[in-house]
Amino acid sequence: MPISRRGFLGYAVGASAAGVTAATGLDRFFPEVARQPSACILIKPSPASPLRESTAGYAATLSFLNTSYQHTSIKALAPARMMMVPAAVDTDPSALAKLREHLMNGSIVLYESGAAFLGPEDFGLHKRVIRSVFGLSLHDPVRLWDSADSLKQSPYVDYHWPVVTKVRDFSRVVPVSGEKGETIARFQKLPVGVKRRIGKGTLVFLG
Repeated sequence: MPISRRGFLGYAVGASAAGVTAATGLDRFFPEVARQPSACILIKPSPASPLRESTAGYAATLSFLNTSYQHTSIKALAPARMMMVPAAVDTDPSALAKLREHLMNGSIVLYESGAAFLGPEDFGLHKRVIRSVFGLSLHDPVRLWDSADSLKQSPYVDYHWPVVTKVRDFSRVVPVSGEKGETIARFQKLPVGVKRRIGKGTLVFLG
């Protein structure tokens, strides 16, 4: 049965960030979070982000779940069990290297790409940085609602982690793949979500 984005985010992020994974069954996916108190960081969008309202959506969901979090920039990160990067379009290798350091030390990073809304040159740079830092390959963005009857199509992304469900999408996706990653979501046959271990941590990349 389809659920809302807020509902899915509640499964994938909020519950584990709040340290109630056992109550929701997410201890199977994030056992390291279930074993100890967690801190949650919501990373502020960069000035170049075309989807700044995405951060507001994450903040609203965390508040809805009564989950405390810190709001900070990617350049001022402190250690935390979970980090969320909404609508990310980062092209600064040093900034993403900071995320990788936290992953290596055991953090869970949810990285929601906003690259589908970048111009060709910026997308190419973002693609190279993501490959270099995270070992993931991004493919050209796909517009979901291009046809005249697109309103009748109502495209859904099929997730099979952390719960099996459909989440409605209204715009574009960036197909993503990684040799050492696990595909967790598809739009039709396109992989648009990947989970992979990096060091002691877990990267969840949403295209």
